[in-house]
Amino acid sequence: MRSMVISMTILLALIPGMALADNAIMEQLGSRAAKIAMQELDVEKGNTSLLILTDAGHVIVEGQTTQAAIKGLSAESGNSIGDGNLFQVLRAHFKPLWFYFFDKSNGEAVYLQADNEALKSSPEAFSAIPDDKVFSKISKAFVDIDYLENHTDEGNETFNNKSFNGNEFSLVSISNVWARGGSFDFIQATCFHDHLCPGVTSGLFLAKYVEEKLPITNSNESYKVISCPNWCKEDLLQMRWDATPGKSGMFVMALTDKEKKAVPGVAGIFIRWNDTTNEGDALVLAYDSSSVQNGWTGPAWGSKIASDVALMDYTDSPDSFVSTIKEFKVDQATLSLMQNAGMHPLKVAGVL
Repeated sequence: MRSMVISMTILLALIPGMALADNAIMEQLGSRAAKIAMQELDVEKGNTSLLILTDAGHVIVEGQTTQAAIKGLSAESGNSIGDGNLFQVLRAHFKPLWFYFFDKSNGEAVYLQADNEALKSSPEAFSAIPDDKVFSKISKAFVDIDYLENHTDEGNETFNNKSFNGNEFSLVSISNVWARGGSFDFIQATCFHDHLCPGVTSGLFLAKYVEEKLPITNSNESYKVISCPNWCKEDLLQMRWDATPGKSGMFVMALTDKEKKAVPGVAGIFIRWNDTTNEGDALVLAYDSSSVQNGWTGPAWGSKIASDVALMDYTDSPDSFVSTIKEFKVDQATLSLMQNAGMHPLKVAGVL
């Protein structure tokens, strides 16, 4: 019994040290990724033209969390979340761990994907492992959409050959809009969605339209969304309004093609709700971006990215795309009907 107690005591004493060792490797990994990429891109520490995207902090490798890699990235590059030039892109915990660096001054990017085998080493051994063993993939490409419009052969190579291991659209879309002044909150929401497509941008326009028509005036109010039909917009609304399904801030459902045709462009029901009075104001909104021409004539991989960039010119005029189908008052009984399974919210709202 005494020997078991001693063994257990030793084991418990070692666990914090083991965790520190794991964190040390992750920090080294982030630092090394930044060092390699900055050499490839020829940028110095603190260069404000540099954007870093990573799924570190979301991914778990061999049971080990990966947030310490962000510490290494920041220390080596000078980039940080607070400066708006380092973002965590949402990925499932079982996905590969990667790092992406983009220089907006010339549109060039470097992608590195970690090799899980190298991460099983001790901190001392890890520092001696060569770069091509630490990273299973290191690739470099020009990704600015204006450049790619005139060099589609390079874009074909990047997208078709999966130079960023299948993350091409995700990373190229986010970095192009960031380079053109995309706001921190918008980029953060796109990282939650894991890529930037026109559907996410529609969420921004819908949100701004609602905030103008139904502004929040006190702490008892919040926004609720009856989203029908669903598309990428919901992820932005969750981030911007904290309107999550888990807190009954959002209810999401699909529509049939017949229902969509009956209410053209319908985007859902948006409610400013007062928790004290149990009453609210609702808008049934429509969204239509068909008037925007992105000018893209190249391969399919560039069309949505070109649209992302074109839509940025309209961030201050959401009514260019959003319109009100119906405005009405909501009480607790009506809200419950719109939220409950088996009840069609658009029929409850009287628009279908």
